[in-house]
Amino acid sequence: MHWHAYSYSGGGRPSDREARDPSVVAPPLLVADWVRKPRSMLVGTFTDVDSALAWLEREVRASPPMEHGVPVETVLRYARARLGEEPGDQVTRYYTAGGYVCRDLVRCPPQGPCPDPPGREG
Repeated sequence: MHWHAYSYSGGGRPSDREARDPSVVAPPLLVADWVRKPRSMLVGTFTDVDSALAWLEREVRASPPMEHGVPVETVLRYARARLGEEPGDQVTRYYTAGGYVCRDLVRCPPQGPCPDPPGREG
């Protein structure tokens, strides 16, 4: 079991048309569609929950939600629970003072397709 980390930052939430278009750098509407998005949006592969959560924590702390948003600690507590359950994905999307942030962790399904197999050399 492993997770793929996907990242997006922009001035605002992308339109649904952009989200549906596999060639556009924008988070998809459906988590399962990440594998169809540009490869540049895939920023890591993690084989254990702790490493995946460490990445998410670094990312969320580097671009925290707006003051009235969900606190970082709550996001991380929720993510830890989600990654241990089915389907095992963590979708983290929120507004910052400067724009819109998406940091998703997607469990790779055993039947594939796998966009970045663990242990693959760069």
